Amino acid sequence: MTKRQNSKEVRFRKINLEFLINTLTHIYEAGADYVDIIGTQDDVQDTINIVVQEEYLANQEDELLEEEIREDSVPPKLSDEDINNLIDE
Repeated sequence: MTKRQNSKEVRFRKINLEFLINTLTHIYEAGADYVDIIGTQDDVQDTINIVVQEEYLANQEDELLEEEIREDSVPPKLSDEDINNLIDE
């Protein structure tokens, strides 16, 4: 992640598109209209976390849907092999 001087641009580098698209699609299909994206910078790979607030859900009364969204907002742990594959790309 780099930040330009005199700008509010935040750039996340080398984010796996397949994982990002699949995650966002699943969250959307589960009923979320919005997400918060939180990024962290690392020398090897930048990381983004996707968080769904309860008020972002299209149907706040459905407790099962809310639980599914909360579970999906925690990204899975990457194995050493996953990290090596991302570095090699």
